[in-house]
Amino acid sequence: MEVELPRDFLVDADDQAQSPLFRLPLEVRRTIYELSFIEQPFEDGNYVKGISEESLMVDQHKSGHDALEFDGTLPNWLRPGCTTQLKTETALLRTCQSVYIEASSLLVSTMVHRCYQGYGPRVRPYQYLKRLTDAQRSGVHRLHLFTQVRDFDRHGPWLRQQLQPVAESLQHLTITLRDLGGSPETPMLLNPYQTGAAKGQAISQFMEKAERGEELNIPPSSWAGSFAFFPALKTLTMELEDQEARESELESLAQWATTWKFPLGGDQFMSSKTAASSRVWQRPRPQYDDEFHGSYKPPRIITWTVRWHAPPTRTVAADIAQEKTIPTPTETDNESRIARPAYDPRLGGLNSIFANASEESIRELIAWGVL
Repeated sequence: MEVELPRDFLVDADDQAQSPLFRLPLEVRRTIYELSFIEQPFEDGNYVKGISEESLMVDQHKSGHDALEFDGTLPNWLRPGCTTQLKTETALLRTCQSVYIEASSLLVSTMVHRCYQGYGPRVRPYQYLKRLTDAQRSGVHRLHLFTQVRDFDRHGPWLRQQLQPVAESLQHLTITLRDLGGSPETPMLLNPYQTGAAKGQAISQFMEKAERGEELNIPPSSWAGSFAFFPALKTLTMELEDQEARESELESLAQWATTWKFPLGGDQFMSSKTAASSRVWQRPRPQYDDEFHGSYKPPRIITWTVRWHAPPTRTVAADIAQEKTIPTPTETDNESRIARPAYDPRLGGLNSIFANASEESIRELIAWGVL
């Protein structure tokens, strides 16, 4: 990311030869700058008073757990990692012109940009990223996308469409797939070897092929083929989560995911080098006076984390490198999406009917005056 500064600003900058900081190599100074820009939580900055990171976590080795009670409305995106406001200290940039020139470009690249599709702020990833300046977008290296499977794999180009503004600069991508199954009766549908919505029977067949050691190819037009369009991508992290009742099914999916290899162009692939890991958390229990809702207990949520790494010497194949044009989401696409009601624990937690209903059903509920 380049910072455009007035010519006289650059000329007047002191070389700071007397400063111990500027006696260090530039690489060391850049590391110091990056460490100073790491986001830190505000003191007493929790989004909901009394709800912290620790209060949501559950000891997965213990069967019993009393959910934290809370009287009020909870943000629908409240979860581990999203419980408190974060801040970035920028006082270092105000020390002198030389520091500003060297460090200002690292401010955006050090941040983790968080984008939501579905539950969360109503600004979609593409809209959020387009609001940044060209210089800022060129410095976006870390991004965390929160979404649901119904959006993530509904058609192949979706992922690269949404992240198109930062496709050239993105280096570290985390994708959290919330509410994988959609409902207890629906199988977890996530398949990198298939375009469009995954099918339960097809997933079982691909799993069996993988166990037999058969070679499986990822279609370039599928969601899993999107990572070849991010030429700077170094790491990919996926968080797969659902309710505790589906623990065995979720673990099988996570273990299968460690065998996935995402094509990057040519003969290079992004692969998983470490074992998948898991954590358990639980939403707070809302307080209600009536007898019907008084017995409600939020389900425990299990999150499995799988990481992939690109080869250290990644190169981009000519056919991918030349294919710069990525379809841009149209206004019609944006308008056709409905902002679903916020999380309401009285409606079944993460598996509320509003979370799983089709677009047509949601429109009918609005027409009937239910929403």
